[in-house]
Amino acid sequence: MPLSSSWLWLAAALYLLFEIWRGWRRGVVRHGVSVFALLTAGGIGWIFAWMTGAISDRVIPLPVPVGRAVFGLAAGLAFYLAAVVLSSLLFKKTSQQSAGIVRLFYGFGGAFFGLIFGLLVLWGGVTIFRTLGAVAEGKQELAAQAGLGPMAGDSSLVAVKDSLEQGSAGGLVEKVDILPASFYGSLTKLVQVTGSPEAAARLFTYPPLQELLAQPKIAAIFTDPAVSKAVAEGNYFALLSSPQLAAAASDAGVQNSFSGFDWQKALDYALEEKPPSPAPNP
Repeated sequence: MPLSSSWLWLAAALYLLFEIWRGWRRGVVRHGVSVFALLTAGGIGWIFAWMTGAISDRVIPLPVPVGRAVFGLAAGLAFYLAAVVLSSLLFKKTSQQSAGIVRLFYGFGGAFFGLIFGLLVLWGGVTIFRTLGAVAEGKQELAAQAGLGPMAGDSSLVAVKDSLEQGSAGGLVEKVDILPASFYGSLTKLVQVTGSPEAAARLFTYPPLQELLAQPKIAAIFTDPAVSKAVAEGNYFALLSSPQLAAAASDAGVQNSFSGFDWQKALDYALEEKPPSPAPNP
């Protein structure tokens, strides 16, 4: 059962009031720095992940995108915390200002930045919870196919996602979310396909996908012994440094083929239930 959308509105309103109050107390400069640091942390994290990619690939025993994301997230979080701590040490909060117009300016300015900070957090939270809910929906479908019950955490995430997408909140969420609605449906189906060997095998029998993979520069990737060895050993750094992969990724024709490929139809084909084979005649 989805949560009542009125509770979500109430929780969002209370959170915004809290951030406005916190911004008033911290002052315009301190909370202005917090907003700037929050907006900048993502870029700092991306640059750091790109610059230290070769190190993270070897240090973190996870697939390449995950390891680099961990490094980038750590760098972004460290930058944000450092900016907040330094602003608290260098600048005064509202109560430390002398009474009068300066204190009012510090308070109202901080409250304004508190509102902006709260809206940014809610904006990002909508995308995060919808993404986690889409993954949980796919896991629930896999559990149901296996005759298992849903996990409590997955059920809660799906309930939050449904609440965000339904009722009075649904229209606003669709307008402010940075990702299109189709992304979440495709993500749910992708989880189902990757979690089912039968669906994954059926995906590769999809005729348009076979045509796509049959392109010479893409086929060269799968026939390269070094790529096969890297996949078998889990050496994702060697896989990404493959000359064949680089040649395919930089080819304009391959790029156009992938950008024009309808992955939604491919996932639907993979999840399509095949009719049972007729019983043989006795």
